[in-house]
Amino acid sequence: MKRNGSRGCVTRKTRFGSRERDWLKGDAQRGCVCLYGGTVDPQPPASGPQASSTLQADLRLVLCSTTTTVEELCAQREIEGLYLQLHGDLLRRLDPSERPLQMVYDYLAAIGYQDPLRVQREAANSDLSCMIRFYSECPMNADQQERTLLTGVFSVRKGKTQLHKWAERQVLLCGTCLIVASVKDSLTGKMHILPLVGGKVEEVKRRQHCLMFSSAGPQAQTYFVNFDTLADYQRWHRQASKVVSQTVSLVDLSCYSLEEVPEYLFYSQDLTHLNLRHNFMSLQGSGGLLNLPR
Repeated sequence: MKRNGSRGCVTRKTRFGSRERDWLKGDAQRGCVCLYGGTVDPQPPASGPQASSTLQADLRLVLCSTTTTVEELCAQREIEGLYLQLHGDLLRRLDPSERPLQMVYDYLAAIGYQDPLRVQREAANSDLSCMIRFYSECPMNADQQERTLLTGVFSVRKGKTQLHKWAERQVLLCGTCLIVASVKDSLTGKMHILPLVGGKVEEVKRRQHCLMFSSAGPQAQTYFVNFDTLADYQRWHRQASKVVSQTVSLVDLSCYSLEEVPEYLFYSQDLTHLNLRHNFMSLQGSGGLLNLPR
């Protein structure tokens, strides 16, 4: 799989001002955590032990200490949680009691840094984010988005005859099926489910950016979907082609740092194999493993 992570990290340099330097002076237990993916304030916030300054559109330098917990940082930044990524690999949500700066210090000690002041300086260097990185929200790359859920409102026609008219409908591609809502802007009411394993997805040459989705079997159903852009067309064609080429109803969602099962996955009534290894799902909750359909 494609890893999230260190794209562009070499070019981003930590920019210290007088406030940052004053915060670090005299106490090696004070430091900085580079936080990615947060909301950027138009004005720098007031100074304080957990204030931050804007470095990049998606990178903030957060001042804290080794005793500062995730819960405290989330309350100060008004975010729901923090995520940790090591070496560009899987991400996990941090527990409220964990201490991000202490985790950075422990990481540096494990790779050989001993001098407290040197550890403090290295922890404040944004280049370290290539190896240990914190996010204020769970990032999702394009490949992951395609494999978990594609959705949009598109012009849809059912069947191969001209008796059916084109209409705007909410459409989803999740698991092994195409899902078409009965109304335009809502997923309430009747949902039309089209199993795709062993079926067909084909380009419709007489219409721009249009695909024909057909299920397998003697009573196959067909839906035509007209996409707004070439990018949408290619994205849906690429993922649907993977599904129809399968010989078993398999969905592989391993190694995607998922915290819950995708909401629409089990509309795929023919699903027989599901791989959820190497994720961070809980047992309880609406998307927990104990609540999977049996």
